[in-house]
Amino acid sequence: MNPLPVSLYFVWQWWEKHYQAAIGRPDVEDFDWLDATYIDRQKWLHEWFGDFGLGSASPVLELDFVSMILPYHTMIVPVVLGLETGIQEVGGYCWKNMSEQQMRSLVPTDIADTFVADLIYKERQKRIDRYGIGQGMLDLASVSNNGFTLRGPEFYIDLLAEPDFAQDYMHTITETMCLAYKFVSELFGPIEGFPIGNCNVVMMSPELYVDQVRDFDIRCVNYAAEFTGKPACCGLHHCNVPTEPFAQAYSAIPGLRSLQGSHLSDIPEIHSVLPDVKFSAMVNPVDLINKPEGQVRAEIEKCVANGASDLAIWDIDPVCGPKQISRLLGMISEISENYDRQVQFSVIPMSWEELDWEFQIYNRRD
Repeated sequence: MNPLPVSLYFVWQWWEKHYQAAIGRPDVEDFDWLDATYIDRQKWLHEWFGDFGLGSASPVLELDFVSMILPYHTMIVPVVLGLETGIQEVGGYCWKNMSEQQMRSLVPTDIADTFVADLIYKERQKRIDRYGIGQGMLDLASVSNNGFTLRGPEFYIDLLAEPDFAQDYMHTITETMCLAYKFVSELFGPIEGFPIGNCNVVMMSPELYVDQVRDFDIRCVNYAAEFTGKPACCGLHHCNVPTEPFAQAYSAIPGLRSLQGSHLSDIPEIHSVLPDVKFSAMVNPVDLINKPEGQVRAEIEKCVANGASDLAIWDIDPVCGPKQISRLLGMISEISENYDRQVQFSVIPMSWEELDWEFQIYNRRD
């Protein structure tokens, strides 16, 4: 039977509403709390969703997970390039976009020569001392995501109105990403291929992407292949929007192995352009709130019938409580049976903000 992996990720506000509010949080970085919370949440997940294989009645601490290091996780390259960041009171990073003058002053930067490397070494050692290992999960994103983080909405204006300027700083961003790939691979072990997170590409046309941006994505993938001495390999995240308009543009990405986009995408059209590429279908959590369950079921069923390799249900909102999630998992189980797929549910038991201690009350990275 062909498997149907289904991954779930709850935002930190979901955990706060449905689990953590009654228990509280520490006011300092506390790995005893982290370990105990991981165990307790696995038990709690089993109580709610054990029929779907989630959680555990007798959990053990997963060292690979609790030892994870992800400082500035989706913004690490912009921070290396000098982005000013802070921590919001409710949790999570905030930042100040760079001016044109600042962007013109950027130069390729090796993460190994910055305070970010010192932070990573320090955090890694903490976890090695406690768990015996320190795992890296550093999201290098993509040139477009990093360009948007650094420049804000002006990034798109630069692409259209000042393409030479945009090309110049995208070159700097890309070379910094490659150096970061080298640093992470040497410290934590080689990353398999180069994962590209193209969340912000969806705000431009495929033609503009091809003309201005795609060569930088290709540069990253080729760099990883050169560094590891292995064939080019890429998993590409296009975010939770219909992806078929970009299928042809992405066909030039070397070693493209998987493409992730909205479950509402025209999967047959994507496969007609990219026949050997797996399509990972993201189910928009907003749809779970705003659409009738019957419509959600029909859309997920169409997605599975059209050959999605897996379903990714990420950033689940607190409005979708455990009872609604249970109904959703039951629905997906029925659909998988109808299409001779063996559903395999998985869930991340903590939010990235919690693992990186991003909340103001216990974040002390001044």
